[in-house]
Amino acid sequence: MTSTRDNELGARCEQGPEALVALSQLALDHMEQGVCVYDADNRIVLVNQRYLSLFDMSADVVRVGASYREVLAHSATRGNFPESELDSLYSTRIAQIAAGKPFRTEQRLATGLVMALELKPLPGGGWMTICDDVSRLARLEAELRVQTERSQHALANMSHGLIMYDADSRVVVCNERFLKLYNLDPEVVKPGVTHSAAIEHWLSRGNTPGMSADEFHDTRLEDVRSRKAKTLLVMRYDGRMVQAVSRFLPDGGWVTVHEDVTERLKYEETLRQQNFILDAAMENMAHGLAFYDSDMRLRVCNTTYRKIYWLSPEETRPGTHLGELIERSMANGAFVSEYSPRQLLEAASAKIANRDSSPMRRRMTNDTVISVRYCALAESGFVATYEDITERERAIEELSEQYRRFDAALNNMSQGLCMLDSSLRVIVCNRRYIEMYGLSPDVVKPGISMREIMDHSCELGIHPDTTGAKLYADYVERLREGEHTLHRHLSDGRIIKLNHKRMELGGWVVTYEDVTERHKAQARVAHMARHDSLTDLPNRTLFRDKMGEGLNQVAIAGGAMAVLCFDLDNFKTVNDRLGHAAGDRLLRWVAARLKENVGEHDTVARLGGDEFAVLQRGPQPQSAEKLARRLVGIIGHPPPLESQSIHVGVSVGIAIAPDHGLDADELMKCADLALYQAKARGRGAYQLFEPEMEEEARSRHALEHDLRGALEAREFHLVFQPQVRLESSELTGFEALLRWKHPSRGFVSPAEFIPIAEENGLIVPIGEWVLRTACATAASWPDVTVAVNLSPVQFRARGLAAMVTSALAEAGLPTQRSSSRSPRPRCSTTARRRSRSCTSFARSACASASMISASAIPR
Repeated sequence: MTSTRDNELGARCEQGPEALVALSQLALDHMEQGVCVYDADNRIVLVNQRYLSLFDMSADVVRVGASYREVLAHSATRGNFPESELDSLYSTRIAQIAAGKPFRTEQRLATGLVMALELKPLPGGGWMTICDDVSRLARLEAELRVQTERSQHALANMSHGLIMYDADSRVVVCNERFLKLYNLDPEVVKPGVTHSAAIEHWLSRGNTPGMSADEFHDTRLEDVRSRKAKTLLVMRYDGRMVQAVSRFLPDGGWVTVHEDVTERLKYEETLRQQNFILDAAMENMAHGLAFYDSDMRLRVCNTTYRKIYWLSPEETRPGTHLGELIERSMANGAFVSEYSPRQLLEAASAKIANRDSSPMRRRMTNDTVISVRYCALAESGFVATYEDITERERAIEELSEQYRRFDAALNNMSQGLCMLDSSLRVIVCNRRYIEMYGLSPDVVKPGISMREIMDHSCELGIHPDTTGAKLYADYVERLREGEHTLHRHLSDGRIIKLNHKRMELGGWVVTYEDVTERHKAQARVAHMARHDSLTDLPNRTLFRDKMGEGLNQVAIAGGAMAVLCFDLDNFKTVNDRLGHAAGDRLLRWVAARLKENVGEHDTVARLGGDEFAVLQRGPQPQSAEKLARRLVGIIGHPPPLESQSIHVGVSVGIAIAPDHGLDADELMKCADLALYQAKARGRGAYQLFEPEMEEEARSRHALEHDLRGALEAREFHLVFQPQVRLESSELTGFEALLRWKHPSRGFVSPAEFIPIAEENGLIVPIGEWVLRTACATAASWPDVTVAVNLSPVQFRARGLAAMVTSALAEAGLPTQRSSSRSPRPRCSTTARRRSRSCTSFARSACASASMISASAIPR
């Protein structure tokens, strides 16, 4: 920069050396710049103090007569530029001076100062340097450049569009964002274009102001004339909304900022909807809700809060202090407290200050219970919630009562119970569980692991022959299989049943039941199912199992096995004469004798009634016959019962495996046939099975089959045997005798078919037919008696007397004409039912009814 004074000095210098000297002195005295004048030999002619001070140089060095190189060298030593640049700087400056043209340069000193150096040649030779401190100016220029660059950068990178007009309504500047925002042509909208032209182009690009073009022109002109700030919402060519805000400048121009507010408008609409929803939510909350500022003044509250505290909208206006709200609520009678409103307010303040959001219970006048929470907000202030917990409190009380009942039920269960979490740690267990295992309550409590419990129980010796680790490993392995039941056999002999049920959220419920007695009972039931309850001998089921095992052994390993079937003789007589108790004692005595006389590995069983059986291994049939012979002798001499001697015996049938077969049913059939044969021989004997017995059994079975159809086929008939008094040969009557004529067999002896009829019960209908037929036949005869023989089986059957009376009545016979004969010993029975039958028979006028033995029937 060159001052007017410098220009004047330069002009004067051209007028000659004399004037130069005079003016130089004047310049030295008044100039603010540093000045140094050199002659044609580049030596100092004049220098001022300002020059020396600007470069921090010494007047002893820089003085009249000093060369320019000496001055530069001294300046370098003062740190104004690096000494290494001295030669190049000197050569450059001398060359510039020699060119004879003024030039300007700047030099930045080590101190940070910036010096402007202007070097000018003098007319008479020589040159001068004018130095000025332009540090501040350089700083301002640099700052201005930075600001200008920043402004241009900011304008180019603004998110808003911007256009500026001057006082003549012409464009001064607009940024690229403005052009892109409205899809404008930069060749049309540029500095110097009128406002009207810019609007016409804006409209032509499809942008709409929400009014007609003319109306928009007039509105904008009026805005310019009135110079009032204006905000306008316009629609872009693509439907997006832009807000244009115009502000006027002091120089008469204005600037308009354009912002795409589409998202903002959507957000504002969303926010409006959210506020609407929030308001609706607040008003429909079951809880009371109130927001307070940092001064504890109400910002907003909902209707539920007002209802809880009996406050009106006027009493809950924004800005009302919490203390005032508490006072008003208590004054309105919403609640009563032993504390004053001020104390309640201090308590609330302390909770808020300590950020303590734990609830406070407040019982209201209407017996409701309100839970009050104060929660401090991060941005200052706090929110308070007021929850009606009346029902919850009631539910908690009910739940507590349920817990008490549950605890009582849990600890009074007959079963032990233990609830485990997914890590097999105890959640809860009852007293019965601890007592059942004899565990310590100090050890077994919630949180303890099942592994620790098992270690504890093994230390107590509850589980024999195992360790806690092994017990736990087995336990976990079983749990992997899912729900299951297992039994623990404790060292004291008890059996504990464990039932595991999986819980929905993980873990297990385990019940423990002492099933010791149940197992014993089940064992007893299982024993009873396979043993006779009277004698405790194996029953028919177990006997058949043992027989199957024995037959398998015979089939595989060889050897022999005998099956001996025993049937007591005259046992029914004992039962009838002495009663069933005596009969039971006799059966137990027989069972004891059988067990005493068999081998260790033999099996004795009671098959039912007075039937027994024995399975015997050993050499056969010698062993079986020896045993049968011995037992026939022993059982044939029983001890007295009820102080009365008894007469019983036993018949034995013997079958041998494998001689008589290896099938259990077949072998039993053979033994039964042998037994039948032994009884037929007169009882009190034993019989080994012989093959011809099977043929006899088949014949007997066929005869029995034919006998069942004989009555219906009318194959029976009667013959009447006269009865004569020996001393006088007088005819006294007739005896009716039964005869059977078989179609193919011919006449069948009564000795063959009467015993079969008595065994299978056919004797009852056959005997009735005989009686009715005999009576009908005798009705046409003269006055003679007819004797009819009756079987003992008929006396045991019900209705004998009625049947006799009915037969006499049908034939029209008087009772005097009917009689029957029987040896006296057969009438000596004392059985009650038979006595009743005889008495009834006598009352029916059968004067001397009696029975005859089967062997006496054929005549």
